[in-house]
Amino acid sequence: MSRSLIIQIGILTLIVVIGYLTFLYLNKNEINKSVDGTVLKTNKETQINEQIESPQISNQILDLAYKSSDERGNIYQINSISGTVEDRNENILILEDVTAKIIIKNYGTFLIKSGKAKYNKLNLNTHFFNKVNLSYLNHSIKSEDLFLKYIDKEIRISNNVVYKNRNNLLKADEIDIDMITKTSKIYMKDEKNKVKGIIKN
Repeated sequence: MSRSLIIQIGILTLIVVIGYLTFLYLNKNEINKSVDGTVLKTNKETQINEQIESPQISNQILDLAYKSSDERGNIYQINSISGTVEDRNENILILEDVTAKIIIKNYGTFLIKSGKAKYNKLNLNTHFFNKVNLSYLNHSIKSEDLFLKYIDKEIRISNNVVYKNRNNLLKADEIDIDMITKTSKIYMKDEKNKVKGIIKN
């Protein structure tokens, strides 16, 4: 065998060996990248699942307080021990252990307390429920539901309504209060039924 042929065979063998080693090296990197990508994907999915499983923790607000005033100088202030953002509408808060004050200029203060409330941050409309108590001047009203339209300064009280003042006690289905005109309407939903009351002279 000639010397030049031996050299050619050696060079060819070296090229084959280098090609094989290169193939193994590149293939190993692709496997590592694939494994790393799987780990990253798994971690992201885990984080998302954790957020979905515990939305109440991220949405909960403690010691909540809102205060608003209008151009007439009327003030609306609402406080609660805790609250959560409603799932369907981020502008709605579900509040626990609620106290609210509505201060009407040149008239007086309406004080509302309830176990729960649904509060709209945009228009300040509030549905108080679960053992509602409303007091203003010498009037006191207990019920299960109270709907406040703050911009219109209107209150509707319903569901087991009991009204008291110094001399009177009335039981009715609903009471409507206009905080601007200072008028109220006490009535039954069914006209056949009558408002029950005790009136002292």
